[in-house]
Amino acid sequence: MTGVCWTQLSSDRARTILARVARTIQVAAFASASLVCLGNVQAANVPVGFADRLIATGLNSPTSMTILPDGRVLVVQQNGIIRTIKNDALLPGNFYAVPNVDSFSERGCLGITADPGFATNHYVYIYCTVRDGATSHNRIFRVTESNDVAVPGSERLILRLPNVPAGVQWHMGGALRFGPDGKLYVAVGGQEDLREPVETSNSQNLANPFGKILRLNPDGTVPPDNPYINTAGAYSYNYNLGLRNPFAFDIQPGTGLMYINDVGAGTWEEINRGLPGANYGWPAYEGDNSDPRYTNAVFSYSHTTGCAITGGAFYNPANTQFPASFTGKYLFADFCNGTIRTLDPANPTVAADFVSDIANPVNLGVAADGSVYYLARNQNVGDSADVGTVGKIVFTNSQIPRITQNPQSRTVFLGDPVTFTVAANDATTIQWQRNGVAIPGATSASYTIPQTTAADNQATYTAVMSNSFGTATSSPAVLTITTNRFPVPSISTPAAGAGFNAGDTVTYSGIGTDAEDGNLPGSAFTWRIDFMHDTHSHPFMAETTGQSSGSVTVPAFEADAPNTWLRLYLSVKDSAGQAETVFRDVYPFGQLSEFKPVGTPVNGKGPIELNMNNGEAAAGDGSTISLGRIPYAKGIGVHAPSDIRYDLGGACTGNFVADVGIDDIAQGAGSVAFQVLLDGRVAFDSGIMRGTDLRKTVKLSIAGVKELRLLVSDGGDGNTLDIANWAGARLSGCPAPTPAQPPSTTPPTTPSTDTPNPSPLGAGGGGCSMRPDGTFDPTLPGLILAALASVVWRRRKSAS
Repeated sequence: MTGVCWTQLSSDRARTILARVARTIQVAAFASASLVCLGNVQAANVPVGFADRLIATGLNSPTSMTILPDGRVLVVQQNGIIRTIKNDALLPGNFYAVPNVDSFSERGCLGITADPGFATNHYVYIYCTVRDGATSHNRIFRVTESNDVAVPGSERLILRLPNVPAGVQWHMGGALRFGPDGKLYVAVGGQEDLREPVETSNSQNLANPFGKILRLNPDGTVPPDNPYINTAGAYSYNYNLGLRNPFAFDIQPGTGLMYINDVGAGTWEEINRGLPGANYGWPAYEGDNSDPRYTNAVFSYSHTTGCAITGGAFYNPANTQFPASFTGKYLFADFCNGTIRTLDPANPTVAADFVSDIANPVNLGVAADGSVYYLARNQNVGDSADVGTVGKIVFTNSQIPRITQNPQSRTVFLGDPVTFTVAANDATTIQWQRNGVAIPGATSASYTIPQTTAADNQATYTAVMSNSFGTATSSPAVLTITTNRFPVPSISTPAAGAGFNAGDTVTYSGIGTDAEDGNLPGSAFTWRIDFMHDTHSHPFMAETTGQSSGSVTVPAFEADAPNTWLRLYLSVKDSAGQAETVFRDVYPFGQLSEFKPVGTPVNGKGPIELNMNNGEAAAGDGSTISLGRIPYAKGIGVHAPSDIRYDLGGACTGNFVADVGIDDIAQGAGSVAFQVLLDGRVAFDSGIMRGTDLRKTVKLSIAGVKELRLLVSDGGDGNTLDIANWAGARLSGCPAPTPAQPPSTTPPTTPSTDTPNPSPLGAGGGGCSMRPDGTFDPTLPGLILAALASVVWRRRKSAS
């Protein structure tokens, strides 16, 4: 799905669809070119009267931040390096470097907060995963600040949590907040990679702190009024339970109202009211339920809206800057859809839109002056993990243009072209400047230098956006000219098309060459592996430098989730410091699209399609499978009525998994029913599903099953737009299949062998990555790919 750009539309219907989608996601178009693509968003899309400002860049996998009473911001990186922002500038040194940090996967330093008495005691509390010999554990400790750094030797242990269970990599939690009662509250994740039975899950076990909010005195002692203090065998710090991964929470000043953001599994994201003794139901339930033993969320939203609720903050600053309607509202962010929305605690049934187009927000903070800071990881953008940013939203009460994409600084080879791009809302004119001087004729959203010269080195480029209310100037982009060629990385193993099973050891290796240096040594290599799921990713192997090869063992995390895969990044750096990155996607074995059906499947329009939706009657006329705006690189696309049979021969020992629903290309139309038959017995029946319904996940044991039969029938309103998907359909525990002969051509969005400059949404596309010369390397979101079934596509050249 990566490495394509829309260059031509061949139908009026596609034009209409694109126009509708473009209005939603703020497409920035070139004013004088026929090319339309989506750029890497460098600024948030804010409402009229607000402005977004880029405060800090170059942060390595940032996770949390706290705003000190004097306005300084402390930013925590997963690797334990904590940075200071002062007067909205990132200071060059570290605030503190936490020793012995275990930052593997989702472990690491994850939370920070200042003591309520910071003005006098200068205490800062931090939550980190640290190594202790062969084991790791999370701990809360305190340091003392002085002159923008932690005082050497001031670290004091507040609470050591039990060891992270062996093999567990995800769901650590980590947020810290003080309540008006002076107690320190701590969010601890369930520390389970898989959804365990209720009876044995950590989240429902009062004897441990996992999947809980803890309450403790600032010195680490247990408050005598904790709700489980007299419960036999209970972990005495527990305040409530039944949480999966409470990544963020906040406590409202004055009222003490606590809202907990609990990251969901496959369906729902939750905001829970933090109450003593409450049980929020994980893993028995996700989202609302009618079980009286559990406390429902005050607000939840499905994965058609987002996929991971992250930052949260009440807007109750000492000095209100935003309009009065914001006061008392709860602001919350979603990592996947890049939004900040608001929720009114007085009526927490509907969330209001506020900010969009943030690249993977993870934390929010409200400053004393009423500004809102946000921390963004900018996941899968650029060549390394050092792409995290801090942004600041302010209220200007002005209707001048609002910049949504700033031009980026570029380094290019002497003589190569370079392009700078800007985007803004409500701008009527654009004027590019070089070193503060207007460039004649440079009045489009992009400015290109066809052939750079030595005189262009260190020139700065800005864009002035204007309307009748005034002007807004972009941040400057610096052009660096080099005579050093960029190195060329290539991933050798795993080979293109390779796969894996949970528990496998995956070996990775690659080569790097450079025009000046020749073959690059292992010290020039940096590897990173992410575990991809839908449109987001979980860190798996952190950046590892100094070797051209290595290996990892694949965990069973979300092993039965249909839309998962590994993404391996290889970056190589030459002796002059120039770097280039490629990545390769590796999918689990057993993709149903690799198995040959029995006979010729029945299908309502043309043949069934492999790894694309059904499209129309012709073979290969489908596009990327998409359910609820979530793209799938693998699966079976059909049109009702459909009947597909597979001969498993009783040889499988695992499961059949798939997400089912009507493809987004139907635009909410269509109605179908899915059935799975195992040896003639109906094992799954979806009931009537309409184009507006959420996807449903199928998970069935196929141990000993001889025949798998997949049926899709019309929902009763005719066959129009009954474009149905067995998305991410996969069989586990089966012998290697006889390869299926695809009834259609390879989908036009199949990734190239090695793909440079990954898109912000992973396999979901989303953004025009920039090559080193500044030219576009576009990828489109899955929704657009699904809609534009009749688009002519241009494939990006493979990097290997």
